[in-house]
Amino acid sequence: MRDLNAMATFVAVVNSNSFSLAAERCGISKALVTKHIQELETSLGIKLLHRTTRKLGLTQAGERFYERCTRVISDAEDAIRDLEDTSRGAHGLIRVSTAISFGRLHLLPAIADFLRDNPSVQVDVSLSEHFGDLISGGADIVVRMADEPHLSNLVARKLAPVNYVVVASPAYCAAHSAVTTPPDLLRLNCLTYAGAANREWRLSGPDGDHALKPSGNYRANNGDGIVEAALAGVGVGIVPRFIASPHLESGKLVQLLKDYVVPTGTLYAVFLPDPNLPERIRAFVRFLADRFAPVPYWDVQPDAGQ
Repeated sequence: MRDLNAMATFVAVVNSNSFSLAAERCGISKALVTKHIQELETSLGIKLLHRTTRKLGLTQAGERFYERCTRVISDAEDAIRDLEDTSRGAHGLIRVSTAISFGRLHLLPAIADFLRDNPSVQVDVSLSEHFGDLISGGADIVVRMADEPHLSNLVARKLAPVNYVVVASPAYCAAHSAVTTPPDLLRLNCLTYAGAANREWRLSGPDGDHALKPSGNYRANNGDGIVEAALAGVGVGIVPRFIASPHLESGKLVQLLKDYVVPTGTLYAVFLPDPNLPERIRAFVRFLADRFAPVPYWDVQPDAGQ
């Protein structure tokens, strides 16, 4: 195997266009730089550099070898950096952006546990219904449901499926005739999301697919608002199970149309591509994946409603 130090010396010579400057950068003598280059050329059986007292240049073979050496040296430096990061452990600041409902119920408790295990990390959390700005540096990582095509220029780690349920309060259900098929929802007061006036409710079940245009007198900009209205008996809504689960378990909400499925979403951890991604980001994403995937805990809680 070729001497990696000699290859690093060769790259330094080319980058600095000088044996003397390469010696300074590598922290070795000029004589050792010359020896490294000579040993490389001898072992390879080919001339890598054209050199005179005034000029230094690469041969055609040297150009190809330089490109390969540059990649090898870069990979070696990355490997060393990864080991150093791991040995030091996760440390530094992580700026996290997440949706209000999911953040309040699930991400904030997760962050608290992560920080107990990683006391050298600091976390700044932003709860918002807007996707965090990774480009401007406002966020290092975004944790929320997202559409995969919109993530093509980002790194998106799938954390968990997001299942939806149709819910209402027991009192509201008692005051209205039974809901047995999706079209029955159209005679009820439907709780919808603000900004989604034209969004259909889609359900699939034993009798096929249904696409409904819900109508009602209440809208909210997040799932918390829908659930609170459902708890108050205002109407019926479709919300992520990660919000509804504790209320279903307690019996404060009941799930309607259990034989029907609402299209599933996906929870992602999203960040910018970076070959030198800090260990704190990698550790945080691994932690979230272990906590929420593959079957999130909110999906395995029993329902108390009928």
